[in-house]
Amino acid sequence: MPLRHGCPPATPIRTAEHLLPSVPAGVGEARDLVRADLTAWGHDDILDDCLVIVSELVTNAVVHGGSAYALRLEDHDGRLYGEVFDPGDGLPRPRAPAPDTPSGRGLQIVAAIADEWGVRAADGGKVVWFSVTCTASAGVTALQPIRSNRAGSPPSPPGSGSAPPAAASAS
Repeated sequence: MPLRHGCPPATPIRTAEHLLPSVPAGVGEARDLVRADLTAWGHDDILDDCLVIVSELVTNAVVHGGSAYALRLEDHDGRLYGEVFDPGDGLPRPRAPAPDTPSGRGLQIVAAIADEWGVRAADGGKVVWFSVTCTASAGVTALQPIRSNRAGSPPSPPGSGSAPPAAASAS
């Protein structure tokens, strides 16, 4: 199931594909698989966002999609691409449910978290895809504790003329 929503960067560094039954327990199983894949790939920085996105997309696949669904993840050097394919009819679109309606906000949540997302028809069903930038790979550095200039001295506050702490390297 290749990604066809655009031209992703060259060959993926890593790919994971999972075929799951369309049952409510499959949502938790999909989260467990995403957690294992992203942890193994060193993407703890985007784990929570991807768990929420996949939960929403897989829930839609279970409720509206048919007998099974496929989950695919691709790590492209700083960007994670994901897809959920299901054999259901129609293409999902964001809705605007009433405030007291208990469901119908999944694609709004996906849109709020993902850098990009979309839907496309596929042979025998549809694909909902998303991409998320891996912050550790995007040059974002972690905050460093303020360090003392010399042994026994209190830490210098930021902007006090002392040299800034060394930037963390992304690994």
